[in-house]
Amino acid sequence: MKIFTIIGYTDSGKTSTLIKMIEELVKRGFVVNTVKKVHIENFTVETEGKDSWLHRQAGATITVTRSNCETAIMFQRPLALKELIPFFSCDYLILEGFTKEPQVPKILCAKSDDEIDDRFDKSVFAISGVISNKLSHFKGVEVINGLKETKRLVDLAMEKAIDGKELL
Repeated sequence: MKIFTIIGYTDSGKTSTLIKMIEELVKRGFVVNTVKKVHIENFTVETEGKDSWLHRQAGATITVTRSNCETAIMFQRPLALKELIPFFSCDYLILEGFTKEPQVPKILCAKSDDEIDDRFDKSVFAISGVISNKLSHFKGVEVINGLKETKRLVDLAMEKAIDGKELL
């Protein structure tokens, strides 16, 4: 399983770029899974007062909600990336929002030079998002419009992605 992440600020083009890349990888015959990191303080997928929330309040450390169309497994703590990886069986695991994983290759989406400067480090192998309409390179890194040049961005991501075993 190969892994890379897409990072950036809100409304910088992360999700739009990610969706186009998923579609392209699937079109090429790959199985793709994703992990989205939510940066909202005290965010939870559970609803206070509902059954799974009550299970957690009673002391369950893992709760599972299963319906006729999906299953959600909820751990009562944030899992580290190395704890998440074993749950996946896919060709590509694409992360969204994992900014503090220095070993994971990154596509940085941005709206401005200031946003690039704030998040740019040696793990960034490409820049995309809104800024791609204004720049072609930044400090030697290619700026690629992920919506218009999806194939090119996917080719680069396939080359730069790391094996998930490296993170365990």
